[in-house]
Amino acid sequence: MSGLGSALRRYRKLAGLTQAQLGEQSGFDPKTISRFETGTYTPSIDALQVFARVLGIKLKAFFAEPDDEEDQRAYLFGVVHNAAPKDLAKLITAVNQALAKA
Repeated sequence: MSGLGSALRRYRKLAGLTQAQLGEQSGFDPKTISRFETGTYTPSIDALQVFARVLGIKLKAFFAEPDDEEDQRAYLFGVVHNAAPKDLAKLITAVNQALAKA
């Protein structure tokens, strides 16, 4: 999986979208999105701009290192923001446990 492909997959999942849903909102065939995510195809800058708009992220997010602190914070914020209400207590417990071990 390419860096761009894994970033597209990560942000798509973070947005809670399937490949079909992202395809519907972006105008791309779900098979093409799958090929972008696996690195079979490389998305153009125009395609990345469409995906960034649909996913609500900045274009540069596709090029950030996965271990970039800003990217990690954005990812965690998105996970918490998109979590189902019933899962929030579990997330809080997990975060508290992780921080207590640090």
